[in-house]
Amino acid sequence: MIVRRVLNNSVVDALDDSLSEVIVFGKGLGFRSKPGETIDESLVEKVFRLDGDAASRHFASIVASIPTDVLSATADLVARAQAEITGKISDSLYASLADHLSFAVQRVRDGEAMTVPLAVDVRRFYPTEYAFARSAVVELNSRLGIELPADEAISIALHVINAQVGGAADSATRLMELTSSVLEIVRLHFGLDYDDDNPAYLRFVTHVRFFAQRVLLGETVQRDDAELLALLRAQKPAAFTSVDKVDAFVMRSHGHAMSASEKVYLGLHIANFL
Repeated sequence: MIVRRVLNNSVVDALDDSLSEVIVFGKGLGFRSKPGETIDESLVEKVFRLDGDAASRHFASIVASIPTDVLSATADLVARAQAEITGKISDSLYASLADHLSFAVQRVRDGEAMTVPLAVDVRRFYPTEYAFARSAVVELNSRLGIELPADEAISIALHVINAQVGGAADSATRLMELTSSVLEIVRLHFGLDYDDDNPAYLRFVTHVRFFAQRVLLGETVQRDDAELLALLRAQKPAAFTSVDKVDAFVMRSHGHAMSASEKVYLGLHIANFL
């Protein structure tokens, strides 16, 4: 690897053997490196391989201000998240989480409190991400010698969710708002009281969550399911009438026209817990 820029005493912006930009971390690495030099790989502790130029530029712009212990902990948490959580997690999580944790740690050391929004929705719709974030708080407290509050798990989970839906700061909020809207349309259509312990309902929530994620990412599931949709409409008219209401809503609010396949899967999930 060749040094492009020294970002601080422990972090350099470099090119790897394939000439891809990477951010390289190691104690004293920046102090001993100069642009154009080959990196002494015995000093390298972590290599951040980011998935796009924008992510690389953002990370490089903030990394010099991040304490090295927070940066190292962030790298390990992102690697864990990408290994343990289903679905692609963007490398934008490196920058957003490192930046957030740097401020969170400083607030704790300064004795400042912070209100965390969306706690109920995160626990309800994203139990996997929330469980990961709770374990992350325990790990950070042990590793950094601090006492992050338990509610910090909500903030960490929100960053993980954002990284699954494009990385924008409001992605998680928009995702949970859309998920809640779809669930509410179905609830009102049937006059339901949802049972959070019903496995069929929990599967339905998971399906709606991934459907909402595709809507926000502009993705559509397209298969040749028109005939199956027509057959199911005749068999389960109430369920598919509610699907039509969801279709109208997401078209109006997000410009997304549901495919026949999306209607089939949503209608079947609804029918399964009625």
